[in-house]
Formats: sequence, C-alpha cells, structure tokens
Amino acid sequence: MNTGSRSSHQRKERDRTNAVLHALLQLGPGPHKARDITARTTMDEDEVRRRLLQLFKAKVCYRPRFGYWELRPTTAAPTDTPGLVHPSTTPLLDTALLLEGLHSRTEQTVLLHTHSPVTGERLCIAAAGAHDVRLRRELAHSPGAVDRMRRAPLDSDAPGLVMLANLAGHDAPLREDLRQIRVAQIALTEAPLPGWILVSVPLRRLPGAPAMPGAEPRVVAAISIMAPDHAQGDPVVAYGRLMRNAVQAAIESSVVIAHPRFAAAQAA
Repeated sequence: MNTGSRSSHQRKERDRTNAVLHALLQLGPGPHKARDITARTTMDEDEVRRRLLQLFKAKVCYRPRFGYWELRPTTAAPTDTPGLVHPSTTPLLDTALLLEGLHSRTEQTVLLHTHSPVTGERLCIAAAGAHDVRLRRELAHSPGAVDRMRRAPLDSDAPGLVMLANLAGHDAPLREDLRQIRVAQIALTEAPLPGWILVSVPLRRLPGAPAMPGAEPRVVAAISIMAPDHAQGDPVVAYGRLMRNAVQAAIESSVVIAHPRFAAAQAA
C-alpha cells in the first residue's frame, strides 16, 4: 500500500469511528442499545461494534451492561481562563470535540470565534487548552489581553480577518490582504497577547449542524491556534494545513446525521 492509499484508508477508518461517535452524541446521555446506534449510521452492526470497541479502548465510552453503550461524561470545562469565552447559546458539543482534538495534536491553545453582524466584532465562544500554565501566567501580566481575545473588531487579527475575507460576495472588491487570505484560506497575525501569534482558518458549518442544500454556506466562524511567536515558519504553515484538514474531516463525518436512515430513525 503506497503512502497516498494508506492515508486515504486511515481517513476512512477515522471517519467511520467518528460517525459512530456522532451517533452516540445525537442519542444523548445515558446507555443506548447497539442497534439504536447502528440505525444512525450507514454501517452494519458488526462494523459499529468494532468502532464502539475502539472508542471504549480510548475511554470515550463504556458499557454499563451487555449490549448497551454510553458516552463517558466529560469533566473538562471549555476554558480555565475566566473571561476568555463570550457567553453564547450556540450548541457546541461536536465542535468542542474538534477543538479538543486540535489541541491534543498541536499542544497549543485552540479558539473558536464567531462574528456579530450588528457590532462588526469577532467573539470567542469556545476554547481548548486555555489552561496552559505559560499562557495563564502571561495573561495575568497583560491586563486587557483577555478582553481583546474575547471580543474585538473583525479587522483586529487573524480570526476576524479570515471571516471578513470570506463574508464579502465573490464579486465584491477586496483589499489586497483580504484577497490573499481568501485565496489561502488561512490568516496569520500577532495575537492580542504580546509574544503570541494567531493562525486561523474559516468554518462554514459547525460540526454536527445539518448540511443545507443549495449554495455553498457563508462562513459562520473561525478556528484558531494561538502559539508563542517563536513557532514561526514551517510549523505555522503546518498548523494551518492541519486545521483545514481537521475541519473538513469533522464537517464531512458529521454529514452522516442527515442520512435518510437517520431521518427515518428520528421519525420512528
């Protein structure tokens, strides 16, 4: 098996496991029968059982009794940094898993920003890895940085700029920096915290949200990695690629909830 086919195989394996995880998330808290989980996927019961065992070994779910599976409750707070996250009513369960996955792979703080069309601001509504000791120490020595990370004008830094570049219509004229961001689908700027940078990519649909038919959806959010600025160069480019790939995989794997078998199971 060559590198390309091996990578494709690994991606399919991961997507199948993610599909089972999404089924558990959609069923909600409490134990669920294996056949009910299977009904919300496109796989047979044996395949779903194998994926459930993978999640069990990873300590994501457990078996309270034979034939039943249940997600382990999470005790992790969205962030340990008071004031960093703006209050939001947006459901973020599936998106939180994406943020935690990116944090686990990069060991950097990961932020999710949306935008307010009323105020023209970008708002941080979720974070993973904000408990980092160095980050918290430097925030404590930079009064006002937390407020600027939580809420700031769209043109202040990378998360706002990557949304701004994609919110305008394709025929609308853009200034050169926004045009380049739209082409690259990555923005890089200094962070509100001195000595740190932000690498951001746009998000057109929150994982777990139903796919809307028709035209390509407009950008709804931005996912960013905040890293010390000594991480310049190739690692930063790699962060952007990693985020784009992870976001795409999360969006594609969550499409399973709109499959006809899922719709039939909901209607039953």
